[in-house]
Amino acid sequence: MSGPPGAGTSSGPSTSASAGTPSTSGPPHHPIFPPLPPSTPSGATPGTPHSITHNLMEQSWYWGDADRSSVSKALSDQPDGSFVVRNASTPGDFTLCVKFEGQVKLLKIVVKDGKCGFNSDSMTHQSVTNLVDFHRKISLNLYNDALNVCLLYPVSVRRNSQNGKPLFKKGHLQQRLVLTAKNDTEWRERLEMEALRAVHLAFERGAKLFDACHQEMEKAEGLYHSLNQTIKETELKLRQLVPLRTVEREVSEEIQTSLSTSEMIKGVFVSNGEFIKESIRRMRVELKECVDKKQELEKITEEIETKKKHAKQRLSELMEIRNAVYDQMDPALCSRTASILDTGAELINSEPMKVTQLLADLELKWTPAQFLMCSSSKENAANALIHARYRIAQLDKAVGLKREPMDGIFLIRASKSFTDKLVLSVLHGERISHCLIEQNEEGWGFEHSNIYLTTIHDFVRYYAHNSLEAHADAIKTKLRVPAFDVATKEDDVSKPLRNGPGQVWTPLPLSLKYMEKALLTDDPTRPPSWSPEPRPDSWSPRSTESRLIRPTTFPATIPEITENAENAENAEAEN
Repeated sequence: MSGPPGAGTSSGPSTSASAGTPSTSGPPHHPIFPPLPPSTPSGATPGTPHSITHNLMEQSWYWGDADRSSVSKALSDQPDGSFVVRNASTPGDFTLCVKFEGQVKLLKIVVKDGKCGFNSDSMTHQSVTNLVDFHRKISLNLYNDALNVCLLYPVSVRRNSQNGKPLFKKGHLQQRLVLTAKNDTEWRERLEMEALRAVHLAFERGAKLFDACHQEMEKAEGLYHSLNQTIKETELKLRQLVPLRTVEREVSEEIQTSLSTSEMIKGVFVSNGEFIKESIRRMRVELKECVDKKQELEKITEEIETKKKHAKQRLSELMEIRNAVYDQMDPALCSRTASILDTGAELINSEPMKVTQLLADLELKWTPAQFLMCSSSKENAANALIHARYRIAQLDKAVGLKREPMDGIFLIRASKSFTDKLVLSVLHGERISHCLIEQNEEGWGFEHSNIYLTTIHDFVRYYAHNSLEAHADAIKTKLRVPAFDVATKEDDVSKPLRNGPGQVWTPLPLSLKYMEKALLTDDPTRPPSWSPEPRPDSWSPRSTESRLIRPTTFPATIPEITENAENAENAEAEN
C-alpha cells in the first residue's frame, strides 16, 4: 500500500507538493500586503503585527472565522452591551459585533502599521484585546455618536449551541466513541483508527497552510504586476510631458516678449506652464513611491517564497508520515478509513487559521495508544501512572542516570460520572490530579478554559508544549511522558493491551522514598525493607502535606490533590 486511497493529494495548489528546502521559521509579514495571522504571538512587542493578536485566542469573546448569521443569532437574545469579535472579510482586520437598542451593530476594527482602531484617526490601540478592554468602561460614542454603549457582556463562543447542547461535527462525534471499546480487539482497532486520524489531520493542516501560502504568493504577484504597469504608464506620461514642457516654455517666452499679445493670453500661458510643471513633479513623486513599493514587495515575495518552501517541505513530510501509518494498519481496517479521510478536510477547514498555524509545527510525539486508557477508574489510572514512573526509574538505573522522579506522566480516560467528558490524569511530584476535559463545537479543552483544540491528540500536543499551570496553579508541569509503552510488531497480539478494557493495575505506594528503595528490586509490588517513620495522627489520604509525610501503612487508594472545590466535587463523584 502507498497511502490512503484518495488522500494522497489535497485540493488547490497542494496537489503537487513535493519536498523543498525547509525554513526554520516563517518570515514576518508586512502591512503592505495582507498576511496570514501570526503563528506565535508570544513575545510580540508593541507596534508589531504580532502584538495586534496578542492573547486574542485566549479570549472567550473571540469567535474567529464565525459568519455574520451565527453571531447575530447568538446575540439575538442577549442584553444591550453584549458583544463578540470575529475575523473580518478583509484579511488581517476584525469585526466588533455589539448589541445596542435591540439590534446587532457591526464595527470594523482596522489593523494598520501594527496598531488597530475603528478608523484612521483612532489607530491608538496596540492589540484587539487592548481595544476591547478600553471600551469596557469607555462608550463607543467616542467614535460613533449613535452608539452610546460600552462593551459590558462578552458572549462566549461556546454559547453557539442549540437547546443548550453543543453542536458537534461528525468527526468529533466519532472520536468520543473511542473509549467505549468492549474488548481488546475492538480497542486495538480504534487505536489504529485514531492514530490515522491524528496524522491525517496533521497532513490536512499542512495542506491548508501550503494553499494559504500559494494564495498569498498569487496576491503578491498580482500586486507586483500592477505596480509594474503603473510604473510603465507613469514613465510614458513623463516622457510625453517633458518635451511638451520644453515647447511650452519656448512658446511662452516668445509670447511674453511680444508687444502685440494681450495680458490675458500671457497669463493663460503662464498658468499652463505651471500646471504642466506641477504635473511632472507629482508624477515623479508617484513614480518614486511605486518604485519603492516594488522594491519592498520584491523582498516580501522572497519571504513568502521561503515560507512556501517550508510549507511544501512540511506537507511532504506529513504525507510520508501519514502513508507510513496507513501502510502499517491492519488491511481489514483500510476499508473503514473513508469516514476519517472524508471528515479530515472538513474539520481543518473549519478550524481557525491561528489554531492551524499554532499546531502545524508541533511535533507528533506520541500515538493515541500511548496515552489513551479504556477505563474510567481513577484508582486504576493512578496505579498506571505510578507504574510508569517506576518503569522510567528502572530505565534510568539501567543506564546509570540519576535524576528526580519524572513529573508530567499522564493518560487520558473516560469520566465515570460524566459520559460526555474525558479526564486527564497526571502525576506531578507526589500528587495525582484528575482534570475534566469537555468538548464543544470547536473541540476539546479543560472546563472553564478558553482554549479548545480540534482533537484529543491536538489537546495533548498543545499541553506537551505549554504548562498545565495555566489551568491549575498546582500542576507545574507540561505533559512530558505518556503512561504506556509503544506497541511493536514483536509484541504478542494474543495478550491484551495494558491500557485496554478490563485491565487492572496493581496498586503501588506513591512515596518518594519508596520509589528510591524500589530501584533495588525487580518487583515493584514488593513492600519496602526500610522502616517508615511513625504515622502522624493528622495524616489523611487527602492531606495537602502528602509530599512531606510518610505513613506507616499505605492507604488502599492513592492520595490525590484536586485543584479547586469544583474539581474536588467531580473527583468525589467519580469514586
